[in-house]
Amino acid sequence: MTLDRNCIGRTLGPRVTTYTWKDAALYAISLGAGCNDLPFVLDPSPRVLPTFGVIPAFEPVFDLLRSTGGDLVTLLHSSQRTQIVKPFPPSGTLETTATITGIYDMKIGAAVVIDTVTAVDGEQTALTTWTLLLRGEGGFGGERPPARLKVKAPDDRAADFCVEVPTAQDAALLYRLNGDINPIHSHPEVARAAGFDRPILHGLCFYGIAGRVALKALAGDDPARFRALECLFAKPVMPGDTLVVEGWTLDEPGKAALTVTVKETGVKAIANCLFEYSA
Repeated sequence: MTLDRNCIGRTLGPRVTTYTWKDAALYAISLGAGCNDLPFVLDPSPRVLPTFGVIPAFEPVFDLLRSTGGDLVTLLHSSQRTQIVKPFPPSGTLETTATITGIYDMKIGAAVVIDTVTAVDGEQTALTTWTLLLRGEGGFGGERPPARLKVKAPDDRAADFCVEVPTAQDAALLYRLNGDINPIHSHPEVARAAGFDRPILHGLCFYGIAGRVALKALAGDDPARFRALECLFAKPVMPGDTLVVEGWTLDEPGKAALTVTVKETGVKAIANCLFEYSA
């Protein structure tokens, strides 16, 4: 398929949806929250994990991506940023607008950058930036993407926190109930066509796990203290893997470097990750 590079600036939305406390609780549970995280899973007014901001953005982002003409079977999620302007209430009406802000030549593929803005009950709440690589669509002579995130975990001291999070064999089937129904995470034949032995875990699932762990370790589980979470995805994670989330506070107050490592293999699924919070 041929990518339509004239789609820069294309906007979709606002896409209107509603959510209830059950949607917020399902999201938390799909990230491994449970009996030790009751404020995020119990009715009638649970706290909402800040990375919930990716949920209303998913559908308009992927509708925009489809409109480029690229083959989504070749898709790799390269990076993700979520910024919270105001904490999500336990329920509300969401209005999300998505815009393609750039298409960059990565040689091995084309990097499509999509920004979203989500308002809840008319008040701006979350901003997200998605970088999505369509393999095989590069080499068109376009400009290179902006500088990537360059935050590294300090190598001269131990992490300030280290938390192991086991994932279930059916973790991807649970996470997809949030609306992220890309078949590479559920249909074996699609996963094989993309080069994997079996369906892989959503990058946004282990991204959300990293955010959940950091919020508890550094911000007292208070969504109002969350500012942003940005990461570069490095390697896929398989459902059933145990994730080791580590974090190092940085010299600048309110910033921490995170990594996510697959315990069974020692491979870093996320090696570059910046968590910003109110210290």
